[in-house]
Amino acid sequence: MRQQLVILIKLRLRQSGIPFTLSIYIYDSEKSCAAMANVQVDIWHCNASGIYSAEDVEDTSGETWLRGYQITDANGLATFKTIIPGWYAGRTTHIHLRLRSTYDSTSNGGTNTTQLFFPQDVINTVNTTISPYSAEGTNPTTNASDHVYSGETDGANLLALSGDSTNGYTATCKINLPITSQ
Repeated sequence: MRQQLVILIKLRLRQSGIPFTLSIYIYDSEKSCAAMANVQVDIWHCNASGIYSAEDVEDTSGETWLRGYQITDANGLATFKTIIPGWYAGRTTHIHLRLRSTYDSTSNGGTNTTQLFFPQDVINTVNTTISPYSAEGTNPTTNASDHVYSGETDGANLLALSGDSTNGYTATCKINLPITSQ
């Protein structure tokens, strides 16, 4: 029984999905949009089945997959290698993003917390034709009907993807700090 438990834990640490490389550039809008070094960029998102790590309700407390942070370099860049997220009831596919800088270094991120979104056509194809995403099927919540996409970002954080579902996708995101409310 102990050996089965160890194998189960190891399997839960590795998350299946389409490879995704996300490059995030941070600029200082109050200093002529200069690149901002030393900004802590946190990202987190659910797995292909719509489950988050580190959540008691998901029975994943103590696990930290698909969560991480980096510090921007001299060019204001932080790059993450992850997977395309899945979806869960009531939300469109998204990645959470928190920026901790001289504008906001608090633990909760304050106004420097936002979300990144994926093109609807790509997500529709992924959710209906590619395993393990297709096990969940089509998400009834589209970008247009998602309260964060339409209410807080109004599509401003829609990622432009390059690549494909076989080899993986890449995207580059540019964010100006401080983030102002929409």
